[in-house]
Amino acid sequence: MKNITTKLLTLGISAVLLTGSITACKVTNNSKINATVKVNGEEIINTQIGVGAGSWKAAESNAMTDELKKYFDEAISKIDGYSHTPVLLLGTQVVAGTNYCFLTTSTIQAQNAAKEMRLTYINVDPSGSATFLKDDVLKLPGVDDKGDKVGGWAYAESTEITADIKKVVEKATETLTGATYEPIAYIGSQVVAGTNHAILCKSTPSVAELNGATTYVLIYVYEDLQGNCEITETTDVVLSID
Repeated sequence: MKNITTKLLTLGISAVLLTGSITACKVTNNSKINATVKVNGEEIINTQIGVGAGSWKAAESNAMTDELKKYFDEAISKIDGYSHTPVLLLGTQVVAGTNYCFLTTSTIQAQNAAKEMRLTYINVDPSGSATFLKDDVLKLPGVDDKGDKVGGWAYAESTEITADIKKVVEKATETLTGATYEPIAYIGSQVVAGTNHAILCKSTPSVAELNGATTYVLIYVYEDLQGNCEITETTDVVLSID
């Protein structure tokens, strides 16, 4: 089996100073800590307290509604050179209006570049006007800063979680304790002696004391030629406009 060691994202670890209580800490197998806090009885998924007027919350539903598509299209129409397609709503942050984070597929039109997957952030102000804030590339191992692929990794043609991908996750997590993983988007793959999969999941702690707070995690699953599946690495996906 081939270990995957390349990180996709820079993970933020922030000190939390507020009137409230830290209810849990989630530690990945890479010893990265992502605090989950509760303020006024409301769970949040990011430790970036004090950024804007509130903190990021995981979306209860990741579906793209007509209203969200309208806001997204308005925001993206104000920038040039990119073609973005929203796939899922990941989370929101209350500020002067509301910030939204979406999983998107995108290409740089001027360079006729290959498709990438990004975390794209927009703001909708109190008047309902939408503005693009920023986006971050969700990198696969072996995809460099120029978007060139090495090592056989490739972004998925479709982010759909098919029955086969659900089965891969179920097999890989059947002995998992402490959390449940719900696959929400297929990110990419690498053909080896079998297949390595990159899958974006919602992670919910199964320990009662953690209050079921939801976070996002990118899991890497190795599927061998006999169909056996094993998680080889996990990476926390933290929403932040900093």
